[in-house]
Amino acid sequence: MTSKQSKTLIMNTGSAIDRDMYYMSCSFTDRALDEPYSRLFFYQDKNKDKWFYHDRPDWHVVSTCFPPPTLGATRKIYALSEEGYIECFSRDAISVEKIQDAGLDPSSKMYGYVNKLKFIDGQMYSCGHRGQIYRRNESTWEHFDDHILQKNKLITEDPDMSFMESVKLSIDETIDLFDIDGSRGDIYVVGTDGFLANHDGTQWHKLPRLTAADLHCICISTSGTVWIAGSQGTIISGSARLGFKVLSRKNIDADFYSAAEFQDHIYIGASDGIYIITDNKIKKVNITAKEVSSIESKDGVMWALSSEKLLRFDGCRWEVLTHIDN
Repeated sequence: MTSKQSKTLIMNTGSAIDRDMYYMSCSFTDRALDEPYSRLFFYQDKNKDKWFYHDRPDWHVVSTCFPPPTLGATRKIYALSEEGYIECFSRDAISVEKIQDAGLDPSSKMYGYVNKLKFIDGQMYSCGHRGQIYRRNESTWEHFDDHILQKNKLITEDPDMSFMESVKLSIDETIDLFDIDGSRGDIYVVGTDGFLANHDGTQWHKLPRLTAADLHCICISTSGTVWIAGSQGTIISGSARLGFKVLSRKNIDADFYSAAEFQDHIYIGASDGIYIITDNKIKKVNITAKEVSSIESKDGVMWALSSEKLLRFDGCRWEVLTHIDN
């Protein structure tokens, strides 16, 4: 299905499929925040029409995921809504399932929205508000958040506190998890106020907070180093076994949203463009982009999704792929 729409789009999140194909979720610029509507696009460089889409009305897609395809199996791409609905899209069929406890639907446990969908060592994981972490088993989604999930009431009734004081306390003490990554037996989650935890294959361990900044993304390098980036130019690196250290904090007036390793360097997608880490020093890449929510290395190229355009880098040249509706 292809056609040009009259409304301009904001590119929100996406996943690389291969060096010539990218999948992204977009929203309309003139739609109110409380009116979710997601348009899911495939960009296919080798196809004459290039842009193909289908819609998910009433969905706010917050994350996409493309698991490595298995030999002989149909490739599948996944999209996660903030309410915990997951669409599985392939050339054979489209299906939808629900993380039962996630979201704010009446049927949920009212823990709040989820933020991320990630494929780790053969299994799908999701994380979100109030320390929610889920893992997909053979038949359903199960909690993977012992000692992390905040099951207590959102607003605590305290006679010594006003209602607004109780609300503020709830906000201050609530964990919001933004990313999950790693390998089976060594999984990390990050979130608000410098929250960092590691699952060692048996249980979760909350790690020391090195910053009060929100931590948005995780990248595991080929050497095994865990790179974590977040708000106010924050970057930390290390591992649960060896410890973490702060590389950058409040030195850059930008928020970091995504990170990927490409040609032995760590690249970071930020609110004001793209950065590269070389010899533990960070510098800005000479490319114009804003709100780079997703950055990913795939099949010898690096894809970066900004709010207004899709970028592809082959190691020498940046290619700007302008959306048909923008």
